[in-house]
Order: sequence, then C-alpha cells, then structure tokens
Amino acid sequence: MRGVILAAGRGRRMGHYTDDVPKAFLEFDGRTLYDRQRALLEPHVDRTSVVLGYRHETVVDRFDPADPIVLHDWERYENAASLLLALRRIDDDVLVLNGDVLVDAREVGWLTDQFDALAGRLNLVGCIPGLQNGETAIRWDELGRVTDYGLIEGHQHAGVGIVSRRHQETAIRILRERVDDWYPCVYPRTPTRPSLLPADHHVEINRPTDLERARAWLASDQIRCS
Repeated sequence: MRGVILAAGRGRRMGHYTDDVPKAFLEFDGRTLYDRQRALLEPHVDRTSVVLGYRHETVVDRFDPADPIVLHDWERYENAASLLLALRRIDDDVLVLNGDVLVDAREVGWLTDQFDALAGRLNLVGCIPGLQNGETAIRWDELGRVTDYGLIEGHQHAGVGIVSRRHQETAIRILRERVDDWYPCVYPRTPTRPSLLPADHHVEINRPTDLERARAWLASDQIRCS
C-alpha cells in the first residue's frame, strides 16, 4: 500500500510556531513531526506521499519531502480536499495519517494486519475508546460498521486509517462532493470497520503545550515510536 500524510493546513492554534512552516514540519528534539511519521509508515508502505498547502515552497526547499503533492488554494478547503487529491493520484490501498498525530508503532502494525486479514474488503479507521462529543468522533453499529462521524457522541477519531483501493472510486466521489468537510466523512459512506487504539498509544499536537506532552510521550519506556 501507499502512505499519505495530510499536512496542508497551517495549524493556527500553534501560534507563532507555524509562522514559517506547517506544524507537521515543526522540529522538536532534532526531528520534524513529518520525519517521525514517515519512519512510522515506512515498514508498511512502498512509498509515502505528503499533501502540502500552507508554505509549501518553504517546506520543499528546506526539507525536501518525499513525493510532495501540493493542494493549491488550500485555505479554501478542508482536509477532505487533501485526501481527494491524493486518492486521484494513487492507485493503491492508502494508509492515511493526519499531519499532527503520532501513534505507537505497534498500533500501525495492528491496523495493517487487520486490513490484510480483511483482504481489502473494508476500510479501517482508528478510534480511541471513551465516549465523547467535543471532538471529531466515529460511531458504529452492532455489526461493527461505521455509521457516523463528527461532533457526536462516539469514539474519538485517531487520525489514522486505511482506504482500500476497492472503495477508491466511491471515496473519490464522496470527497469531491464534500471538499468543505473533514475527510473522515468518507468512512460512514463506504464499508468501514473501526480499529480501537489505546488512548496512551496516541498523541496529537494542536497547541504549543502539546510539544512538551509529545516529548514526554516519546520518552516513555511504554511507547514504541521512531
């Protein structure tokens, strides 16, 4: 399969930290978040693309990312447009990772193992247990099929998932009609199963204080992350 990192947005909640680069390319402890994400995906994919938008020229010049895909007019759209652009260019199963999350390497392996066991019949979306309705959440039925997403009572979307090539055409059509939406809108509208990730095996960087939290998370002897 192919890896795709969605990193077109600026990350305004990071304040001055993202004046020059999007938050996926912030450096902490000597490495960018993007570099750590590529290392996470590498054992499971043939190649990793990154969707850029904000300050893409700076990113390309300074960091020389592998296989950049540029979403022009990125500020006009939500990240559904980023995934749409990637799916239009990639004829393969796609392992999608938000540009602001890190996941324990074991969870990425577990996700791809589940996908292999399903032989690509279903998409998979990572979810964090614990019902909530204040962040983007995923809901599913008693048969284990995803039925809804959004600011709903559900399990928090973990920012990682797999879109099967088998459902690519449908996903492209859905995303094309919803470029002003968040890309998890594709999961309830295609055959998708949730994959539960422990909350402590996931960290999201949204604000400057999250950088310290990410450092502590990476330093934990309970975490495996490149």
